[in-house]
Parts: sequence; structure tokens; C-alpha cells
Amino acid sequence: MIGNEVLFISGSDEYGTPITISAEKQNTTPEKIAEKFHNEFIHTFRSMDIDFDLFTRTSYREHWKMVQEIFLDLLGKGFLHEKAMISPYCAKCGRFMPDRYIEGTCPHCGFKQARGDQCDECGRTLDPQELIEPRCVLCDETPEFRETSHFFLRLDLFQEKLISWLETKDYWRTNVLAFTRNFISSGLRERPITRDLDWGVPIPLEGYEHKRIYVWFEALIGYLSGSKIYSDKIGKPDYWKSFYYDREVKTYYFLGKDNIPFHTVIWPALLMGMGDINLPYDVPANEYLRFKGEQFSKSRGIGLTVDEALKLVPKDYLRFYMSMNLPETGDSDFTLSDLQDKVNSELIDKFGNFIHRVVSFIHKNGLNPSEGILDESDLMALDEAERSFERYSSSISKVQIKRAFQEWLELVKYSNVYFNDAAPWKIIKTDREKCATKLYTALRLSEYLAYMLYPYCPSSARSVMGIINPSGFVEFRSENLKASNHSYSPILSEVPFQKIDLEVKNGNSLDLRVALIEDARIHQDSDRLLVLGLSLGNEKRQIVAGLRKYYDVSELMGKKIVLVANMKRAKIRGEESNGMLLAADDGITISLLKPPEDSQPGDEVNLGELPYNSSGTITVDDLREFNLRVIENDGKKYVSAVVSGKNLIMNLQGKNVEIYSEVAVNATVR
Repeated sequence: MIGNEVLFISGSDEYGTPITISAEKQNTTPEKIAEKFHNEFIHTFRSMDIDFDLFTRTSYREHWKMVQEIFLDLLGKGFLHEKAMISPYCAKCGRFMPDRYIEGTCPHCGFKQARGDQCDECGRTLDPQELIEPRCVLCDETPEFRETSHFFLRLDLFQEKLISWLETKDYWRTNVLAFTRNFISSGLRERPITRDLDWGVPIPLEGYEHKRIYVWFEALIGYLSGSKIYSDKIGKPDYWKSFYYDREVKTYYFLGKDNIPFHTVIWPALLMGMGDINLPYDVPANEYLRFKGEQFSKSRGIGLTVDEALKLVPKDYLRFYMSMNLPETGDSDFTLSDLQDKVNSELIDKFGNFIHRVVSFIHKNGLNPSEGILDESDLMALDEAERSFERYSSSISKVQIKRAFQEWLELVKYSNVYFNDAAPWKIIKTDREKCATKLYTALRLSEYLAYMLYPYCPSSARSVMGIINPSGFVEFRSENLKASNHSYSPILSEVPFQKIDLEVKNGNSLDLRVALIEDARIHQDSDRLLVLGLSLGNEKRQIVAGLRKYYDVSELMGKKIVLVANMKRAKIRGEESNGMLLAADDGITISLLKPPEDSQPGDEVNLGELPYNSSGTITVDDLREFNLRVIENDGKKYVSAVVSGKNLIMNLQGKNVEIYSEVAVNATVR
């Protein structure tokens, strides 16, 4: 907007092992999984007005070529070398397993789903051997650790250079700089950059046909290859070089905190090894956005996807809230109620209402807003707008996104005060010309506000510019905003934004409880029924269940189950049944649902975020309406229910209900 020449590149790093894990579980190819995800990313970006010059793919052969050239270059310079290493081997799967095929407990923070290469909770890079109780994500077996040969990046050779380079980065975010310094201070070690895989960029040497260059090495090179692909696309093959070799150019890398070491240690080391390529100027990594205090997790049913959010609010409302709530230097929390409050109060009540008041007053009174003779209050207002815009621009240039947005909010408040103090409804009675000048000043403030809103909410900013209608406006460029001789022909419209009501309709009429089986016996009048005595904490119950074919009485004693506690009472072959247990049935196997280990009898089980929200009893037909099914995510099976058209995961305080025995995906739960 201020006239800088910018190259905006990102892409899908398709050779990550989550792709191959998903492909194996879904009995398809990694190519199909990668294609699906890439298309979803493109759809998400377009739906949110995120416009890359190129969103590339690491499966492009141009990327392969550049990765292989850099591999050979670093190998020839002695920054890569081959040696034996100990790697996880799954005897049940019959092969070496890449780091991300191994999960376990992080030795640093105790997170129980840490991956073999990194812990998503604390951000530490890991080796699979460091994990406590490691397990294969495909078969859940404990891996063996065997010797295999791989190429290593000599990160240790770059330690002193990296330390010196970091001394120049006192403008970095404190969390990024502290994390990086701590990472390096513990001593850099050589790091393997190849894996025993068939999915990835091939090693450009004979004898390594069943090994591949690993994702954390080659995906970073996607910044270079993507820039080169874009340059070829626009017919300027060397265009990308001006961004990476010109010392005056600044390169910024936007990412989440789990990617900090890859961009502040490994990528700079690779660039140093390559030669004269610009090192990162800034790496403004964000912390985590959490949902009600927990990490977003599709598999655990925590949070929303972008598509789900856009069914509730327009894209600019989501962009607006994210801008106010960005986790720049610490984790922040996302809630729908907070989104609603922020949008309604700040965007609509303060900004949208200001625009509407100004324009509707002009039309109601047939005024032609013109500059006229500006008095001291008008000059002060325009001076404040100019100074606010400069502060705003300075903050954005320092990647202080929230601070810049706060500057916009402050100018919104100032503009409302100016309009109220100007009181055009009073001035118009005695001096229409002066009133027109006041309205002109208010429109100038509106234009400043629209420009400042544009990077955050581009569609909304364009709508506002269409309402205040400045002459000659074509695009949002700073020189246009600061040009003299402004005139406006405002267009009367409704309030530019509509308030939102995100009251979540809770259609969960299932009273689900954890129950402990304290007694089990065979029904005296049936060869397939069992009579179970249950504890729900402060309450005892009896139910009848058709489980005899699948469970022995001894197996059930002491087991925790999920009970539909508000199922209509029944007498089954003379025995009272007060409730119904839930089990998954795939036509071959029936398995009870498994509450979390730390659950207690009587604990309430939710569907997604929705607790039980009804009264009275339900029938089996009512239960069928929830379409309870077994789903799979990250190698674990959970129970999904449909409530108000949404698929929700059955859970207890964010911990998902699982299945005791192996059943097929999509098995019915009843």
C-alpha cells in the first residue's frame, strides 16, 4: 500500500510424514492426500482474501531440481556428510519409521502426544529415542532402535556464525529471540536430513533409491524454488534473484512458534552454506491461538475450521477478530462470544455507526461536503489522522500487527468524539457552509480509517470507500490518501455492517454419563442378555444389555462405560433396565465405548462443546437421530455425533471418548 515492491510466496510442504500416515490409514496414495490438502488450503486462502503471488507445492519438479542442486552443493562444501545413526524400526510394520511415525511423552514438558521430531506443546525439537514410552502411530507397537545410514547437516559448523548473526536481531520479538538463543546455547549438533522413505525428493546419488531427502530440509528450500517458479511464470526468469541477493531487500518469514527453530537456526544455516543469499531479516512467529484454553484440535473436536467459522460470520468479521486477538508474543484465546462482542462493539457500533451517521446526515440535509475554511478543531483532527497513520505505518513496518490495529481503533474513537463535538445538527441551523466543512473533515477521517482498515479487512474497506466515494479513487495507495484536493460524493446506504448473534443452539438431548460396572450376571431367561449393576457416583442403576455373545461377565467387572442416562426405562424379560450403554458395532465386532482414564463414575460426557441440554427421557429412535459413528483421526478412533447439522466429537472435558476394542471406521454406535 505504501509502494514497496513485494514478493509474497508460500506453499504446501507435501512431503511431511503426516501425508504418508494419512495415506496408509485411508488405503490411498500420498499424492491424492497431498492434492486434497493443497486444494483445501487454496480454498481457505481465497475465502479469507489471502492473496499470495504464488502458493507453490514441493512436489513440483522445479522444486526437486533446486533441492538436489543445493544438496550436492552443501555436500561438496563439507556441510553434509554420511554416517550411521540409530533409527526407530517397527518390527510389526517391518520397516524403519520416520520420526513422525513415532509418538510418545515429551521428556521436557510431559505432553503425551509429542512426535518423534518435535513436541507441539513446548516446541522442543526431539529425537524418537528421547520420547518416554514411544509407540508406532500405525500399529501402536513399541519400536526397536536399529542402525541405518543417512546424510547429516553439520549444524555444529554454523554455531558461531549464527550467534554473531543473532546479535544484530535486537528488533525481533522477544519470544522468538529468546527461544532461538536458548536453542543454540545448548550446543548445535549435526542433524540427519534423509530418511528411509519412498515419499519425498530423491537423493541425487546412486545407491539411495529407497531413501529420500527429509521434509524439514527440503521444504524450507520451497521459498527459493517457489520464487523461481513465480519468476518463470511471469516471464522474468531472474526476477527472484533480486529479492534474495540484493542486500537492501528485507525477507520476512511468518509462522507459528513450533516452526521457530527451522527458520531461525536451520534455514539461516542452509543459506550461510549456500553463499551470498540474504538471511532472514525478521521472523515474526506467533504463539498459539487456543480455543477456550486448549489447543485447536480437529481430532479432539476442539475449535473451528475456517470453513465452519465462515458459516457463522462473514470473512472480514473473522479477519477483524483475529487481528485484535493475534497471539503475537503470548498465547491468546478464541471464543465465539468474544468474537461477537469485539465485532459488534468495535467494528459495528464504533466504526460502522460513525460512517453511517456522517453519510446519512449529509443526505438528510442535502449538503455538499467541501473543504471550505478549516477551523482549529478541523485542522487538529486532520493532523491527528495524519500522525495516527504514520504511527500505524511504523508499527506495521515493525510487524507489530496488533499495535497498528490498536492505532486504528484509537482513531475510530477520536473520530466519533470529533463528530459529536462538531455537532453539525446544531451548526446547520446557522451556518450551512461551516457545517459542510465539518462533514468534509469527517469524511477525510473516514477515508483515513478505511485505508488503515484495508490490510486487515480488505472487503469491508472497499465497501466503506464505495459509501464515502472519494473522487478519483482507484486503489489503496498511500500517496492517494495524502494527496491534496479531496472531494467526496457520499452514497446513502444502510449501516455498512450488520451485528451478529452467535448464540449457539444446543440441540444435545443426550444425558451421557460415565458409569462403572460393579456387578454383572447372565439374564436367567435369555442366552444373549446380561444384567449389569452400575455406579454413577452418587447413584446406583441396573441395565440389561445384549452383550453375552461378545463379553464374559468377568471381563465387564470394573469397566467404565458410557451410559445414556435419560433413556426411557424398560422391562426386558422381567428385569428393569434404567438407561442404555453405548457400544460400537461394525457387523463383526461389538466394542464398548471407553471413557478417559481419569474419568469418574457420574462424570458428564459432552458432544463437542455441548453439554446435555434437555429434560425428560428419550427413545431409541431419538438416539438414532444423532447418527453416532466411529471416526478415525491420527490413528485413534473416536465417536462422532451429528447435532444441528454439525459433526461433534464425544468427549469429557476435552478428552475424547475412545473404543476398547478394534472396530471398523464408520461403525454404528448404539
